[in-house]
Amino acid sequence: MPPFASRVGLLVLLAGSLLSAAHLYAQQDEEQEKAPLVVTADFNRDGIADIASVAASGRLTVRLGGSDGTFLETASIPASGRKPRALFADDFNGDGIADLLIGNEDGTVMLFLIDGTGRFAPGREIAHLQSVTSIAVADFNKDGIADIAVSDWRASTITVYFGSGNGSFDHTWSFPLRMRGTAPQIATADFNDDGIPDLVVVYGDDDDPTFDVMLGNGNGTFTIAPERGFSRSPNSHCNTLTGN
Repeated sequence: MPPFASRVGLLVLLAGSLLSAAHLYAQQDEEQEKAPLVVTADFNRDGIADIASVAASGRLTVRLGGSDGTFLETASIPASGRKPRALFADDFNGDGIADLLIGNEDGTVMLFLIDGTGRFAPGREIAHLQSVTSIAVADFNKDGIADIAVSDWRASTITVYFGSGNGSFDHTWSFPLRMRGTAPQIATADFNDDGIPDLVVVYGDDDDPTFDVMLGNGNGTFTIAPERGFSRSPNSHCNTLTGN
């Protein structure tokens, strides 16, 4: 197990990755069901940060930021209604404009393409799992296109989808979670400084900060690195993670 200072450093890096300007997103757990999910990005390319939010009811709203610090609502539609759990802003179709990705409790992942004025096209389903707990976005296979990883608490898996660059995604593979029956949050960063995005899977909370680190192989697969993870109660779960 790495020294305490190294574990603290990893947790700090994880916190930073969750707020990374490159991958801005919000996630929600059972205790926050009534709070909206909020992300920021420049949706109209004027150099000023804008806000997108999705309410617990599933209504998606975009507000454009002004130079005076005010925000003007430009679009609002009932986008989900399926208990949204994750909201992510990134360019998924290669036009240089941030789009919106919503993951729902019922397992649907919806993509809303932004047109450059803060308005969006009707959402379309790009994936359907058993459930969605958390989403991470990075170029996992090093082709210059954003890919996504989705944690699914009902199936106890993480599934990786490769982006095509035109707003569509291909299912690549899934791997089982080490601690089944949990609702893990996931984030991505380069934890071993090899230029390849890795994953961290956080199972616990502030009272039990259990996490696994999955090192990226550069082709969209991952290898668990037990020496980089942390578990306060290593004998409380007998399931093991298999595969690359």
